[in-house]
Amino acid sequence: MLGGELAPYWLTAIIETAEDAIISKTLEGVITSWNKGAERIFGYTAEEAVGRPVTILIPADHLDEEPTILARLRAGKRIEHYETVRVRKDGTRIDISLTVSPIKGPDGNIIGASKIARDITERRRAEEKLLQAAAIVENSDDAIISKNLDGIILSWNPGAEKLYGYTAAEAIGQPVTMLIPEDRADEEPHILEQIGRGARVDHYETVRRRKDGTLIEVSLTVSPVRDTDGRIIGASKIARDITDRKRAAEELREQAEVINTVNRLGQTLAAELDQHKLVQAVTDAATEISGAQFGSFFYNVLDERGASYMLYTLSGVSRETFAHLPMPRATDIFAPTFNGEGTVLIADVKKDPRYGKNSPFYGMPEGHLPVTSYLAVPVVSRSGEVLGGLFFGHSEEGIFTERAARIIEGLAAQAAVAMDNARLYEAAQRARIEAEESAVEKERLYREAQESSRLKDEFLATVSHELRTPLTSILGWAHILRTRGLGDAEAAKALETIERNARAQAQLIDDLLDVSRIITGKLRIDVQPVDPNFFIEAAVEAVRPAAEAKGVRLQRIMDTGAVTVSGDPVRLQQVVWNLLSNAIKFTPKGGRVQVRLERVNSHIEIGVIDTGAGIAPEFLPYVFDRFRQADQRTSRQHGGLGLGLAIVRHLVELHGGSVRAESPGKGHGSTFTVLLPVAPVYQSVSPEKRVHPAARDTLPVYECPDRFDGLQVLVVDDEPDTRELLKAGLGQCGANVTAAGSAAEALEAIVAAVPDLLISDIGMPGEDGYELIRRVRELPAESGGKVPAIALTAYARVEDRMQALRAGYQMHVPKPVEMAELMAVAASLIQRH
Repeated sequence: MLGGELAPYWLTAIIETAEDAIISKTLEGVITSWNKGAERIFGYTAEEAVGRPVTILIPADHLDEEPTILARLRAGKRIEHYETVRVRKDGTRIDISLTVSPIKGPDGNIIGASKIARDITERRRAEEKLLQAAAIVENSDDAIISKNLDGIILSWNPGAEKLYGYTAAEAIGQPVTMLIPEDRADEEPHILEQIGRGARVDHYETVRRRKDGTLIEVSLTVSPVRDTDGRIIGASKIARDITDRKRAAEELREQAEVINTVNRLGQTLAAELDQHKLVQAVTDAATEISGAQFGSFFYNVLDERGASYMLYTLSGVSRETFAHLPMPRATDIFAPTFNGEGTVLIADVKKDPRYGKNSPFYGMPEGHLPVTSYLAVPVVSRSGEVLGGLFFGHSEEGIFTERAARIIEGLAAQAAVAMDNARLYEAAQRARIEAEESAVEKERLYREAQESSRLKDEFLATVSHELRTPLTSILGWAHILRTRGLGDAEAAKALETIERNARAQAQLIDDLLDVSRIITGKLRIDVQPVDPNFFIEAAVEAVRPAAEAKGVRLQRIMDTGAVTVSGDPVRLQQVVWNLLSNAIKFTPKGGRVQVRLERVNSHIEIGVIDTGAGIAPEFLPYVFDRFRQADQRTSRQHGGLGLGLAIVRHLVELHGGSVRAESPGKGHGSTFTVLLPVAPVYQSVSPEKRVHPAARDTLPVYECPDRFDGLQVLVVDDEPDTRELLKAGLGQCGANVTAAGSAAEALEAIVAAVPDLLISDIGMPGEDGYELIRRVRELPAESGGKVPAIALTAYARVEDRMQALRAGYQMHVPKPVEMAELMAVAASLIQRH
């Protein structure tokens, strides 16, 4: 490191005594300093050069270099050992090596550049003389080439001309990469890297390209070339044509692979009995042997148009590629194959006289991929039936040979035998399976008939027993009353027994009649608004004497909130009565039967829970079936026909509800739960005597507080009954009502025609009412974004109302609602808007 007062002196001395030209210039390319080395190399003095553009040194054919160099300098980049040509003052051209570095000012900005130039003219001449002096054996059959380290061809012997097809005039001065195929472009940098290290490349086998584009196999030996100073300046290359040798070796290898493939396929054909797998194996093996770009196997079957089609597998091409291509049975090309007459071999489609340029088959036979050659071999069974054919094609340069055709014909013969065997095996298998299935089906039908007969016999025996048991008591006590004089107490007891058994018998008959009506679809229900507390209370009071007589504790847990369901109070009482009677019957003394009523969202749940005998898991799925009883023995402890729970299920379903049974198992009690929908609107019940309603009488009767004539109203509810009820009620007041069953349908209806009022349920599957109104409010006003909206929902809590209003509804009306009230709310909302 230089320091002190002598530092500038030493730096100047170093620059002035350097052998290389050391120059500085501005970013505009103006020379600002010039040392003695520059004067010696370029011939200009410092007075002649400083202040002039550096382009005085650049030949006209290299002027495009300077802008590129200046651009790199402005980017702060350094250029090292850049070899180019410059011109001296006397006009002579010299070869130089440049190193250019950016110069930064005190503020760190780039203000210019320093340039070191070294004259390499003599080195270049030495390289050329050395390469020219390395005389190449002109009479060699091998290609002998020399090139510099940039890969430029410097010499080219007659052997190279013979091997590659280029003359020396065409090759010298060209990059050696013109001989290298694109897929082997990475070889040249690797070879040059080895040569640069002084290493020799011996007998490197690769592929090169001739002038006519054909590829040849060559063996390369590449050696570094040095100058008199021992520096590596290029390489000599000897290339020998080994195409014939490689072809012979490749043919031997292919023959070995064909033998292996045929042997492997033979083992598969001998062992495989599945025709589809056979097709796959034959297609794969034949495609592999033929070297085709695609191959397929077809079964000789006809479609509805009478044309053969492929039930095939493919090798090398996806099945979808062929999905739209028919297999034309009657074309001149493949008729022999489809008819089983022989092999079709078209070595070159474009050269075949049948497919000249005026032919529709030229280059692309109808119904097939564009190919260069075709091979089609029929597969014929031992009986002469054409089972199908093997089809192959080259979609690139490639020709099928007679040898390949003979090999594929051998595979086709093997395939025919294997497919014959497979078809015989499949036929035997189908016959065996059909026989087994027939036997199984007969056994099933026999067992079902036996089970049906057993159930019928058991049911008839049960009916006989259940009807005769009370009849015995009735007839016995009636005979005693008629033939013997009884005291008042005994007579009263006799009459009570007769009445109780008559009622039991009447109940059995009613159950049978109810089941008959259910089966024939004649069971009617009288629908009206019903408070569940009323029919549950009536059912409880009806069974209380039986529970007290048996010593079973009866409990009620009732939701006191106001709620209404639409239904027949008599039939709903029958549902609860049947469940309670069933629970009391199977609950031992000291046990408990509990009836529970609660509201859950838009429905009510009625639960009957007992601590009785429970239900076995295997019988639980059949508990609601007709005539099914867990205990069918004559020694059973409990009577009944097994109809009560079946009647319960049908009555509940008639009311739009559902019922389920649960039990941990025998001895652990059971729970029956009935779900009934809450009525969407409340209707006042007239004190007058009810009559069975006709279809025209089912609409809610009320006076319209306001008229909605001409107004468009959109009603959204996933329950069809609710939609129809609201549509009918609003229609009575003159509204034009559109109904939607989901949020998506509602949005479509709003886009189609903006309504004057939206009435929507909240609890809906998918998108609920909250999401619907949010999406509506996102619409422009002219597209319905400001439509007045009422939330009509079973969610009746204060927080539910607040959530509906926050979501975008103007009004929240809880179910059940008086229809007149809903009309008044709607009218008020429409008037406000």
